[in-house]
Amino acid sequence: MKSARDPSAASGKVLRRLIEGLIDAARRDVKRLSGRHEAVATHQLRVRMKKVLALLRLGRDCMPDHTFEAMRMHIRAVKNACAGNRDIVVRDKLVEKLSRRFHIAPKHEIEPLRKLPPPSASFLQHQLCALEQLIDTTRIDHLTPEQVVAAHAISYRKGRRLMKEAYDGARDQTLHRWRHRVKDLHYQTLALPSLPGAERRVRRARKLGSLLGRERDLANLAHKPAYAVKRGAWSHLIHEHRSKLLVRILLLGHKVYYPDAQQFHHKMEKQLEATE
Repeated sequence: MKSARDPSAASGKVLRRLIEGLIDAARRDVKRLSGRHEAVATHQLRVRMKKVLALLRLGRDCMPDHTFEAMRMHIRAVKNACAGNRDIVVRDKLVEKLSRRFHIAPKHEIEPLRKLPPPSASFLQHQLCALEQLIDTTRIDHLTPEQVVAAHAISYRKGRRLMKEAYDGARDQTLHRWRHRVKDLHYQTLALPSLPGAERRVRRARKLGSLLGRERDLANLAHKPAYAVKRGAWSHLIHEHRSKLLVRILLLGHKVYYPDAQQFHHKMEKQLEATE
């Protein structure tokens, strides 16, 4: 493991090794999909794909846009193939939880889910192979720590901008997009532990991502016709929960995204200079 004061810990070579390790682990997940640990393997495979995409964003300097978009296409294909009944499961669990806690009857009949067959292993392996071949065409391993840190600062800036939009009143789609950028920050910071404040930023970004995920689940439920009846008990309950969540999200967001993007980048660069 690289020392916390080793600038090469943020280099393209380390980034490439991390990405290759995630893809190797994803291949092992695919092999476990047909076993009794299918649910765990499916979840881990989706998370690994999100991590790969977050790390690939750190390498944008060394790949043309069309290559990056092709990588995103393969990653999305894997995630979508593993989605299964996920949206229905999330909705039903949320409704059951709120129904028990507030003694409100669900507005739809919650039935046991029909078990779906696992996604095609050959399809998933093909997507992972194609993704790896695209990565081989790039020069990620030639990236300097300065380039990696600059890309990390761009991710930070995008997230901070969406936080400000949410604070100014933008809602559903802004919060949804912000959640993705928070995940990028979380996963990138995990890969760059030598940068100042990394441990605290990982902890806060993970919590913020969780809160934004809960808000998204409530937003999706609010758009279901049966739960969107004006002045209805469910509509009032969902609105109240979302309002309280938003306060927590914005308060934590300001902690995650302090200082501003320029100061953040400067602070990361100073760390590199100090360790050279």
